[in-house]
Parts: sequence; C-alpha cells; structure tokens
Amino acid sequence: MPDGSEKTYPEWNRETRAPVPPAPPKSCDSQFHIYGEPAKYPPKPGALYEPPNGKFTDMQGVLRKMGFQRGVIVHPMPYDTDHRLLIDTLSANEDKANIRATAIIKDNVSDAELEKLNSLGVVGARFNIGKYYNESQSPDSIKRSMERAKEIGWHARLHIAGPHILEYAPMLDSIKDLTMSVDHMGHIDFSEGLDAAPFKWIVDRIKNHGWWLMLSNGSRLSKMDDDWDDAVPFGRAYVEAAEDRLIWGSDWPHVRWRKPRMPNDGELVELLYRYCDNDPKLIEKILVTNPARLHGFKD
Repeated sequence: MPDGSEKTYPEWNRETRAPVPPAPPKSCDSQFHIYGEPAKYPPKPGALYEPPNGKFTDMQGVLRKMGFQRGVIVHPMPYDTDHRLLIDTLSANEDKANIRATAIIKDNVSDAELEKLNSLGVVGARFNIGKYYNESQSPDSIKRSMERAKEIGWHARLHIAGPHILEYAPMLDSIKDLTMSVDHMGHIDFSEGLDAAPFKWIVDRIKNHGWWLMLSNGSRLSKMDDDWDDAVPFGRAYVEAAEDRLIWGSDWPHVRWRKPRMPNDGELVELLYRYCDNDPKLIEKILVTNPARLHGFKD
C-alpha cells in the first residue's frame, strides 16, 4: 500500500524473452501501461507514483519478443483523466487492428472526449476504487461514470484491492447490464487462503454473474520472490470457475515493484500456463479467444 516514501523502484527487465512453450498466434497482453515525456505529459498533482520510463515503442518491442500480436493499453493512474498521451498514441499507431485501450471516466470527462476515445479504439473504462489508490470518488460518482461506460458500449475494469472489495460490493452489485472485469486477481491476499471472503465473493461473481477477471500479478501478490507457487491454487480456482471469461495481462512496466528481482515478462506468461495446468486449449482461450471477445479484436 502507499507509504509516502520516496523509494526508487527498479526498471522493467529489458531482456524480454518468449515464454516456453511459445504463446499461441494472436495472443493478447490485456494490460500494459505507457508513459510519455514528463514535460509534455505531466502526471497529476499528488500522483500515486512518478511515471517511469516505459513508452509505447518500448512495449511494442516487448510484445514482439514475447510473440504476442495484440495488446491493450490501460491508461495509468498518474495521468488520471488527462488522456492526451493515450489519444496521441492511438492516433499515431499504425497497427490499429491489434491495439485496444481503456480510459478513465470521471464527471469531468466530456461526452465529446469519450466519443473521440471510442473512435480511436478505447473499449473499456478503468475504475481505480478505494483508499489504496489515493482515490476519493464517491460511490455515486463511480456509478454515474459506469453508466456512461455502459451507454457508449464499454466494459468496466475494476482495479480494487482485496481488503476493500466487500466494502464496495453493494454498490457494484447495483450496476446492471454492464460487463465487469476484475483486474489483477482482485489483489487478494494469498495468505488468507481459498476460503477468504473477498476471494469467494470474486469467484461467485465470475462463476455465477457473468463477470470477467484478469489472471495477472500473481507474481506481485505472491509472498515469494521467485516461482510464486502460492499464486497457483488461486489461479487454478479462477480457471475452474470461469474459463470463458478470463484474460491475462503483463502489467508492464511493473511500476512500484518491491521485490529483489524484476521478473522477465516471459516468466509471467509461464505462470499463467501453470494456472491452466499447461492445457493448450485453456491457454488459447485466455490469451486469444477471450480477449478477442472482450476487446473486439477481429480475426
């Protein structure tokens, strides 16, 4: 959680390698962030973290090395509702068939800006919910923004920490007819076990209520510095609950990474393979079929 320190975090691993075995054709990294030159694209005052060195061109190289053809830019928290970098990047991107994005909706974002973002390939709105992210949005304002996402045809990305999920459960359950996708395995605490209330609540939502979930950041949530064995039972439980509504994301460039070793992005794909017990059909669902449905990629 934010601690107010000025700690310097490690940079992403530039020796990207492909996973073993290789990812299937048309695989999608459903979450990575991009950042621009601070002078041109400054973060908001009091941002949770300073934007690192991680440009769209860097990530294009990472995708190539991993053997991924598709990706989803997730507009990062430091820019809040300032979408200039996202708009400039999507406007200049020549591979429009294979790149999608999510934006941030709040009351100050105009309908005209939403239409602009929609025309450029934005397909979802991310909601950074809770004190964990230094956000102070009221439940009513979140609901208004979710209604706007629904009206334009986007899905909602729920970036919410495990300890706060149940606090927001009544509000989230009150939103109808909007596709919900939970980021980063719900930021649950693996040490609490498979019977923990937040985990069971998420499993119920993806199994019985049509919600989606991203099988990402198991390495970050793990208590282990390597291998991340404690993440595997939770990943497998999610796969068993809703294999048709799971996606995967690298969360590149891994901002605020606190462990001694920065992982290689190829390793993170291999962690997903373990959740799937190395079943090629499940892997293809999560890396290809499911993200194509959620983000509107065409074959």
